[in-house]
Amino acid sequence: MPRPHVYNTQAIVLRSSPLGEADRLLTIFTSDLGKLRVSARGVRRPTSKLGGHLDPLTCSAITVARGKTLDTITSADTLKSFLPLKSDLERLAHGLYLAELVDALNPLEAPNSSAYSLLLEGLEGLGGTSNPDLLLRHLELRLLAHTGFLPELHSCVECHAALTPGNHLFSPQAGGVLCPTCRPLHADAVHLSVEALKVVRYLSSATGESAIRLRVPKPLAREVAGLTSAFLRHVLEREVRSLAFLRLVGHGAPDEAVSSASS
Repeated sequence: MPRPHVYNTQAIVLRSSPLGEADRLLTIFTSDLGKLRVSARGVRRPTSKLGGHLDPLTCSAITVARGKTLDTITSADTLKSFLPLKSDLERLAHGLYLAELVDALNPLEAPNSSAYSLLLEGLEGLGGTSNPDLLLRHLELRLLAHTGFLPELHSCVECHAALTPGNHLFSPQAGGVLCPTCRPLHADAVHLSVEALKVVRYLSSATGESAIRLRVPKPLAREVAGLTSAFLRHVLEREVRSLAFLRLVGHGAPDEAVSSASS
């Protein structure tokens, strides 16, 4: 059913770019309509009433008018500004990375209320947790699940055989875990420790609250980060651009273990 001429929704701003002299082009993720590209007219003027209500990583209740090429936001009221996230550079880097993942994994105008709820929960959690890297691993895996890209983690993705303890392999190209017999089919397959597989399985199904309570040694955290980063790079066919910023300001950014997971 086509949207009405004027409609209301709740949305989180994923990214923003200048449009003309005073407008902005926004990519937003809504609670009921999925990802949209809309304009915000005059928002760059100091007198604009929309102002900070449409900053990136802000959740607002918005009213939108349909247009011939772009729908236009006519009013906005902030619901959540995620100030703890925005007041710390490293946490902000995590939030921008999460927003880019949501943007990259979701096509335009494809409703995904589960992914929206996860984004909302993730931005809130990243602003308060003392373990943002592990929470981000959880969010990566849950986003993959909500968008249909979660890798196979419970049996060989090729022959569907049960996994033998201690002989785990992982191939982004194959889409998950491989048994040793099927390894020759995929040159990118790498060894996956039993502990890393257990952590990834847990994070892919746990709640965010449970995920951040998990205690993971740094070497194991790097292995898990390498696995998710390599798999996301395969799914997206590129590296997440905001990863460079996360690498610059953060510790334990996802790419730190990529070499061990792709060599």
